[in-house]
Amino acid sequence: MARRAPHLPPAEGPPRLSPDVIVIGAGAIGASAALHLARAGVRVTLLEKEQGPAQHQSGRNSGVIHAGYNLKPGSLKAKYCVEGSRALRQYCRERGIPMEQGGILIVARTDAERATLAELHRRAQANGVRTTRVDERGIAEIEPHARGIEGLQAPEGASFDAPAYVAALLDDARGAGARVEFGVAVRRIVEPRDAAPSAHVHTSHGSREASVVLNCAGLHADRLAGGVAKDIRIIPFRGYYAELRPGRTDLVRSHVYAAPDLTFPFLGVHLSRRTDGRVIVGPGAMLALGREAYRLAQVEPRDLLGTLSWPGFYRMMLQPRFRALVQSEVMKSLFLGRIADEARLLIPALTADDLVRSYAGNRAQVVSRSGELVDDILVRQSARGVHVLNAVSPGLTCSLPFGSYLADVCQRKQW
Repeated sequence: MARRAPHLPPAEGPPRLSPDVIVIGAGAIGASAALHLARAGVRVTLLEKEQGPAQHQSGRNSGVIHAGYNLKPGSLKAKYCVEGSRALRQYCRERGIPMEQGGILIVARTDAERATLAELHRRAQANGVRTTRVDERGIAEIEPHARGIEGLQAPEGASFDAPAYVAALLDDARGAGARVEFGVAVRRIVEPRDAAPSAHVHTSHGSREASVVLNCAGLHADRLAGGVAKDIRIIPFRGYYAELRPGRTDLVRSHVYAAPDLTFPFLGVHLSRRTDGRVIVGPGAMLALGREAYRLAQVEPRDLLGTLSWPGFYRMMLQPRFRALVQSEVMKSLFLGRIADEARLLIPALTADDLVRSYAGNRAQVVSRSGELVDDILVRQSARGVHVLNAVSPGLTCSLPFGSYLADVCQRKQW
């Protein structure tokens, strides 16, 4: 029997009518929260430092709607992913957003990986996610070029146009009365020291006041959270993708995943057909030298210093399995052949010549002071703030129900 998912910190106090809320960040979660706030009659302004939405994590990803088969039963990720997957697919249908539900096939190549599939199937059942175990023949029927000794199919997995989705959320939010401002960078949030009814949000375009500030700043959320995030830090991981050449995209029908290492919050190299017909291969998961450093040699000194000065970084690196992971991921970022070698374990007909370099995106991974990678959703509250500190993959899939929850917290927060 599935364990009941724990709730996020309870919303405080009775609901108030029409508070002023500032949302920071026009990614999927910030856009979803702004939409839900506006629909509830809240006066909401969303601030985004870039000139458009979904410029970072929400736009630099594999574009997969996850089913929730791999998430720990009872976790917040499992709760919101399963709810969000169904809500997101329905939203895409209603709004005409490109979406193709071809399912995800996870392939085992060894007895150890077969045991992993059994655990994934157990988690899926506990989470209320449909999965089917298939044999070698079943693998070939679903994905003719894939090979393995056993597979697990999750038919609810899908591809979608993530940037178009976020843009639609913002259009709907504006239609409900929200104000959206691009090119406005938030520098810091100053909370009142007394019982004052508002916080000050200092931006590149002057200071604003708000009854509640919802921090959905993604890669920079810990910096804006102040004292409530002193025990954690965001360490960026660069997810690098290759893609199949146009003449070889027929090697994959939908999504082919390797059985993951469940000790890390990364899914490893997989092959995914996007809604534009491209087939991406990846991502890697190497340490990035800046929170927005998407090129391999790009260094952002302030961010790098923040990583190197964090005690949890060294405690994380002391773990032998993690050091081995880092070494492997660096090689995959440097050499297409390494990605091809890993992908060929799933699709034997694939060669290094079939791949070309593609794009990269950074994961805002929270690392504790003790060196642990925080895996579940993490939200903390301050006097006038609600801070989303960890909402990495499958954050996009979670975004509709999670944004609704955040809107409810903001409405009920005392001020």
